[in-house]
Amino acid sequence: MSMSIHALPASVSITHARDWLDTEGGAQLRCCLRNSRAGERVRLGAVTPPGPQGVYAETGPVFVHADGCEGPQYPGYPDDFRSRTVVFRAYDQRGQIVGGEIVEPGTGQEAVAERLLAEPDVAFLHVRNTVYGCYMFAVHPAA
Repeated sequence: MSMSIHALPASVSITHARDWLDTEGGAQLRCCLRNSRAGERVRLGAVTPPGPQGVYAETGPVFVHADGCEGPQYPGYPDDFRSRTVVFRAYDQRGQIVGGEIVEPGTGQEAVAERLLAEPDVAFLHVRNTVYGCYMFAVHPAA
């Protein structure tokens, strides 16, 4: 099974936002799925990412470029995000959570995602930060 990685859509509403000039870099940008670089304008705001429904539709903090961007440069799992422990939350077609798995840093993220997506009741995954619970990106079966 192949999969597709989806950055936070530019059309998603971001509320309670504040912008600043990132002098150090390192913020995980959900718009282009890479870490910010020193000197970029960054926005931190609250977002409810698409997919989960009802009580599973969480709102939480995300970083994006303050002035928009072109989106991810590469279609695969974001290299800048491989060094962090994450949780893959699995959802069904109705947007209800049906499981999940903590994934350690490294290069095996694709294998875990493909295994979870192969389960009959799993329609998509959300990748989230394990410490803060922040949404990072979505993973869907390839069309």
